[in-house]
Amino acid sequence: MPDSGVPNEKTYTLKVRVSPKALKGEVVGWMDDGALKVRVVAAPEAGRANIELLRLVAAELDTSVRNVILAGGSGSTNKLLKIVGLDEKDVRRRLSRCPTLRSE
Repeated sequence: MPDSGVPNEKTYTLKVRVSPKALKGEVVGWMDDGALKVRVVAAPEAGRANIELLRLVAAELDTSVRNVILAGGSGSTNKLLKIVGLDEKDVRRRLSRCPTLRSE
């Protein structure tokens, strides 16, 4: 998959299932299908939930929000996020430190 144009730059495509209009924004845990379950407070109107999702995931991964790209599912609860600068091992390791994350 073409990336940012930087040769050999790490990227990872993360499957996410989003629950909008939650009481609290948080990373919940890994689902059986390998998707990451995330709750966001924002309603799915005018892209607000998507923006909150990108900010929340970036914060949990300790990376810039510009490194978390919505690659698919903008109008769905099932999303694909492209994480630039991290590979799968990096993403899973960083998310494992998330205090709200439930194990698989």
